[in-house]
Amino acid sequence: MKLRLMDFGALTADEGWVFEAGGVSTHSDTNPASPRRDYHMSGAMIEHPKHGLILYEIGPAPNWEELWPPPVKEVFGITRYTDENRLDNILKQAGYSVNDVKGIIIGHMHLDHAGGLEFFRGLDVPVYVHEDEIKYSFYAIATKQDFGAYLPHYIDSAFNFKPVFGDECELFEGITLYKTPGHTPGTMSLRAELSSGENFLFTSDTMFFKENYFDEQPTGWLTRDMGGWWKSLAKLKIIADRHNCQVILGHDGDIFKEHLGKVYT
Repeated sequence: MKLRLMDFGALTADEGWVFEAGGVSTHSDTNPASPRRDYHMSGAMIEHPKHGLILYEIGPAPNWEELWPPPVKEVFGITRYTDENRLDNILKQAGYSVNDVKGIIIGHMHLDHAGGLEFFRGLDVPVYVHEDEIKYSFYAIATKQDFGAYLPHYIDSAFNFKPVFGDECELFEGITLYKTPGHTPGTMSLRAELSSGENFLFTSDTMFFKENYFDEQPTGWLTRDMGGWWKSLAKLKIIADRHNCQVILGHDGDIFKEHLGKVYT
């Protein structure tokens, strides 16, 4: 099994979205600056010896500017996205096309993680999403909740959605999925165990940056379930310790850059 990371560019937004009380005013500082940070968008390409090419997280749609609602673009505008960051071109660079993809695993269905489904319309590729995420995403669209982070254009019954059930699922040999809620009800982290014995743990947006995971700094306005987040943090640390994992966090560009361009086997 081979694993490499995919670079989908970056968006820029306030730190308050990912750090509890980020930029909060106090009695001694009633008008603080609002720190901003680049949120790297990434995914993983897994070449499985039995099941073919599997993708985890597929980035934004290539025509995101047309599809994202104005409030989302205003708050989470993409600030780096070129032809090199398009999923189809990333696959081409690795010697593949969208027709070679045999399965897609999505950590959660927000528009910066699931937008790449646009490349797979009509291809009937299995799309693995936790059942709770499928239910909540359709509900959020129907009730116009969750700030427009779920879009009908991506969460379409025309796609071949395959629900993942329970708290833990070995989807394929060497690929294990874990339900890690907090950011959304059905966020899934992924552990990939390579033939060398090396393990990678991808947290999706359960953990955004190093401060969330290593310093245990709670996430901010993007959290839907803070109690669930603390439980997920403990769960992820147990998994990482038990399997000696390299941990890849949802939007941490520094960690991502350590692995960009490398192929792990």
